[in-house]
Amino acid sequence: MSRLNLYVLTVTAVGAVSVMGALREMRPGGIDPLMLAILIGLAAVTQRMPVFLFRSSAISISFAAVIASYVLYGTGIGVLVSLFQAAVNAFTPKRKPWVKAAFNAGSLSTSAFVAGEIYRLVAPERGDIASTLLAVGASAAAYFLVNTALTAGVIAISERQSFFSVWRTNYAWMPLNFLATAAQGAALALASQALGVFGVLVFTLPLAVAWYSFRLYMSKSHEVRARNAELQSVNDMLKRTNDQLEESHLSVIGALMGALEAKENARAEAAAQTMANAVAVAERLGLADDEIAAIKLGALFHDIGTIGVPEHLLRKPAALDEQEWGEVRAHATIGANLLSNVPMLERVRPIVLSHHERYDGTGYPMGLKEDQIPLAAQIIAVADAFQAMTAERPYRGALSSKDALRELRANAGTQFNPVVVEAFIAAVTGERKSTAQVTQTKQIFQQALEAIALRSDDQAQAVKVRA
Repeated sequence: MSRLNLYVLTVTAVGAVSVMGALREMRPGGIDPLMLAILIGLAAVTQRMPVFLFRSSAISISFAAVIASYVLYGTGIGVLVSLFQAAVNAFTPKRKPWVKAAFNAGSLSTSAFVAGEIYRLVAPERGDIASTLLAVGASAAAYFLVNTALTAGVIAISERQSFFSVWRTNYAWMPLNFLATAAQGAALALASQALGVFGVLVFTLPLAVAWYSFRLYMSKSHEVRARNAELQSVNDMLKRTNDQLEESHLSVIGALMGALEAKENARAEAAAQTMANAVAVAERLGLADDEIAAIKLGALFHDIGTIGVPEHLLRKPAALDEQEWGEVRAHATIGANLLSNVPMLERVRPIVLSHHERYDGTGYPMGLKEDQIPLAAQIIAVADAFQAMTAERPYRGALSSKDALRELRANAGTQFNPVVVEAFIAAVTGERKSTAQVTQTKQIFQQALEAIALRSDDQAQAVKVRA
C-alpha cells in the first residue's frame, strides 16, 4: 500500500470513528426539523460553491452551518451536517474518485467532531454572548487547524512537497477570515434562538458577503500568480538565450585560439613564456590567487585580436606607415570585443584591452596612465615586451636577455611601471631556467588552451542537448 493510500485510509477511519462517537451523543429531542433542514440546505448550497485555492484544494463557507449546528444542537448534529457537506463535495465541481470522496468525508467529520467537543467542553451552559463567542472561537480554531492540516498533509504527500510549505501557501492567510466566518455561524445560531427562521434568513446575508470576499481574494491572487509565472517564464527564456549566446561565443573564441596555435607554433610558445613570466611577477608581487588566474587568462588571450590583423602586416620586414600602424594597434580592441560577450571572461577583457597602454599615458587604445591601467595588464605588458625583444622579427634580430632587461629598465617610468619592471628583472635573473622548467611552462600553457577548448566543447554540447 502506498503512503498516500495509507494516509487516506487512516483519515477515513478516524472520520468513521468520529461519526460513530457523534451518533452516540445525538439527542433527537429538542431538534427543530425545519431549522435542521435549513442548516443542511445552507451547508449543501455553500459547499456547492467553493473557492478554489492554489493547489488541488478548495474551501467553502459551509463550515459556518456546521458551527451553527453544534452550537444549537451539539456535536452529533454538527457531524451530521458535515456529512452532507462531504456528500455534496463528492460531486463538486464534478464527481470525484472514491479515494478523494472518502478522504473529504473523513476530514470534514473529524474536524466537526473535534470542534463540537471543544465547544461542548468550553461553552457555559447558560453564558452570555461574549462567553459563547469565545467558545465558538476556540472550537473554530480547532476546526480550522484539523481540517487544513489534514488537507495540507494529503497535498504534501501526493505532490511530494513540504507540509509546512503547502500549509503556508494555501492556508496561512486564512485564519482571520475563517474566524470571522465562524463568528457569523455563531451569530446565525444565536439569531435562530432569538428570532427563529427569520433570524436565520437575516444572518445568511453576511455569509454571502464572506463567500464573495473569499472568492474575490483568490481571484486576485490567481491573477498575480499568473503574471508572476509569465514573468518567470520570460526571464527563464532570456537566461537560456543569454547562455546560448555566451556558449556559442566561447566556442568561437576557443576555435580562434586553436587556429592561432595551429597557424604559428612559435607564437604559441612565445605566449606560453609570456604567461610563465607574468605569473612569476604576480607571485613575487604577492597577488591573490584569483588575480593570478586572471593574469594567466590575460596572457593567454592578450594577442587574440591579431586574428583580425592582415598577416602581411605582422610579417612586414620594413617599417609600418601610419595607416598600417592603425590596423596593428586595433588588435587590442578587436581582442577585447571578442571577449565582451562572455561573462566568464569579464575580468580578462580589460587586461586584453589595455596591455599596450603606457605608464606615461601615451599608449593605446585609450591613453590610460599609471594606476588607471589594470595591474595585470601592466605585468603582461612587461612580460610581452621582454618576449618580443628576445625573439626574431622579420624587421630586426633578437636581443639578448641582458640587453632586453636593460631596455626594460631604461623605459621604466615612461612605457612601463617601475615596480613591475624591477619585479620582472628579479624574477627572471633569480631563476635558472632548466629544460624541465621550460617543459613545465609549455605544459601550463597547453593546459590553459585545453581548458578553453574543453569548455567550448561542453558548452556547444549543452546547446545541442537543450535544442
